[in-house]
Amino acid sequence: MSDPDQGAAAGTANARLESASLFIVERRLPKISEHQLAVLQAALTSAATRFSARGDGIRYLHSIFLARQERLLSLFTAESIEAVRAVNEAALIPFASIEPGIELHGSDHSQPSAPAGPRSVAAGRSRPSGHYDR
Repeated sequence: MSDPDQGAAAGTANARLESASLFIVERRLPKISEHQLAVLQAALTSAATRFSARGDGIRYLHSIFLARQERLLSLFTAESIEAVRAVNEAALIPFASIEPGIELHGSDHSQPSAPAGPRSVAAGRSRPSGHYDR
């Protein structure tokens, strides 16, 4: 593919993402370690990048792990729920559901999002334990 073709393809992909919707993928992950979460995130990122590169109009945004509930919520923007399903199936990670979502911003939504990668719920813990100080 020549450089002008690549530019046109990138423009088309960007236009598709601008009209994309938000989707949330829910997973139940009992007894998962931080290392396993990192592997899972790498698989999601890789699958979404592959699909996006071929023009499928999907982007993996980030995931949130709810340790006490043993749930992982992964957020995507995509043109369709089918694209989100295809990426998640390609990542070979079972999921419970895929639902469309509406993003609600706080008053300071201009701040950059947190860095990629799983983070512990409480500072200083090596892995989520499910027990929290009140």
